[in-house]
Amino acid sequence: MTKLCTKCGVEKDVCEFGRRRLSPDGRQSWCRDCRREYQRAYAQNFRNPERHREAQRRYRLRHAEKNRAHSVVRSAVKACRIIVPVWCQRCGCVTDLEAHHHDYSEPLAVEWLCSTCHGLAHRSYDGGEHAGL
Repeated sequence: MTKLCTKCGVEKDVCEFGRRRLSPDGRQSWCRDCRREYQRAYAQNFRNPERHREAQRRYRLRHAEKNRAHSVVRSAVKACRIIVPVWCQRCGCVTDLEAHHHDYSEPLAVEWLCSTCHGLAHRSYDGGEHAGL
């Protein structure tokens, strides 16, 4: 199923659009690429670098194991020790994939998901380390 992005005018697969409950089709009107571009431009124009740096530092300290796991996966992908599949392992959507850790103490045990399924995976946890994500 496809949808037209109202910003770039390109027709894309619906999995390229974020979810939005208030929309008739349940998806945002801008594709993820356009939304990301807009958010980066906004952040550049209205940011406070010192405050942002401090917030990042506090987050990294609070989530050290999580950051280590992400770093291990990035290094493994870069060194070709892990091959990133082409499609989401849950919905089969062909898009950029994200590594989902079920347990951060096992950094290379990942499930490759599209951003929609990855968000759903984190929201489906009812407690523990992923709660509130």
